[in-house]
Amino acid sequence: MSNSQTPPATEALQESLLADFEDYSQQPEFVRKLDAVSRATRPTRFPGAHEQRFQSDARGAFGRIRALLCLIPMALLGSSPLWGERLLPHQSELLPLLYLGIFGLIMPCYLAAAWMQWRRPARLASEIVFILAFLVMAVALELFRQRAALEGFLLPSSLAGCALISFIIIGRMPLQDSAVFVLLYLAFIAACDAIAPEQTAAARSGMDWIVEGFFIGVMLMGSVSNEIYIRRTWAAQQLLKSLAYVDPLTGLPNRRAFEQRYELVNRHARREHKRVFFALIDMDFFKNLYDQYGHDYGDGVLVETGVVLAVFARRPLDIAARLGGEEFALLLYYCEEADGRARLEELRQQIESLRLANAGVGQGWVTTSAGGLLLPPDMPLAEAYRRADTALYEAKRQGRNRVVITNPAAALDWPEAVGPVSVSA
Repeated sequence: MSNSQTPPATEALQESLLADFEDYSQQPEFVRKLDAVSRATRPTRFPGAHEQRFQSDARGAFGRIRALLCLIPMALLGSSPLWGERLLPHQSELLPLLYLGIFGLIMPCYLAAAWMQWRRPARLASEIVFILAFLVMAVALELFRQRAALEGFLLPSSLAGCALISFIIIGRMPLQDSAVFVLLYLAFIAACDAIAPEQTAAARSGMDWIVEGFFIGVMLMGSVSNEIYIRRTWAAQQLLKSLAYVDPLTGLPNRRAFEQRYELVNRHARREHKRVFFALIDMDFFKNLYDQYGHDYGDGVLVETGVVLAVFARRPLDIAARLGGEEFALLLYYCEEADGRARLEELRQQIESLRLANAGVGQGWVTTSAGGLLLPPDMPLAEAYRRADTALYEAKRQGRNRVVITNPAAALDWPEAVGPVSVSA
């Protein structure tokens, strides 16, 4: 399959992953927050938009479980014609009311909730419908209990609490949603008890309220435990992603992140009819740094280089990455060949101006060489690497500490035309 035929689902997944490594590489304080939450012993919110991402991911993770949870009461209540008369053998006047509540109210709500949780679990609307379905069942059960009491048929006061158990514990609901659900439930049953005639014995006794309160308290404690576990798990997963998409030494995106960004930027440029500039940057005489100054100094030079390089990829679709060793890559969206050459030259001068010692070679301090090209539409990444590497090799051959750019015509005539022709030093 060509790049232009990438499935929308695959592209959406890649964009999600790219958003991850952008968070990690550009927001180190977020990584520190993730580390803190992954070890927290109480529910801790994430900063800003990351909390919204967490909520969306959590809803998506439990969507299928919640959809199946909706099917359980649907199956139980849907079979009520089989057991209704046995449950209420001498209360035939209650059966039409029971069936009306089940098939006219509860079943449609659960059906809608199950469908949305199965098809669109990450949406906030799906969670709201899920909450309403269980709230409707709790209300309907309490109303039915009140109506049955008027006919002299007493049902346990904890009947509506069944909805609480399945909703909070099995549904793995967030603490905030669980608290709102419980408050609405308590407000409703308190109102029902206030207006229920005392002679029907439908109103709850003091002991019933104590049991109900203990029951709800235990469920809310379970909800708190769920909330802590889910947040810690999500934070740990995001930290693992940071290892997959961010170079741990420089904090720049790594090769994997860069290659995924390359494909997305290329597709975006093709849709918008924009040009993209691609370059490889390599440290000159880098082995000499390790030999003379040791690995700690060499790693420090890479970190300083990464800091400088990151400044040149501030726009949303630009990216600077460490590919490995002393080699870096730069991708600039909506950038013509002259602008790309100027940016690379500025980058080369800034690194040279740091005057990081590298005695015995070149000019006695750290320098870089770069090779770049203006990408034609649909150029595969492997070919872009090859052509930029050819230009980089030419920069090294001509004496290092310089920038070599391929001929714009060569890029347009790819793959026949080859060879770097433009040099700056």
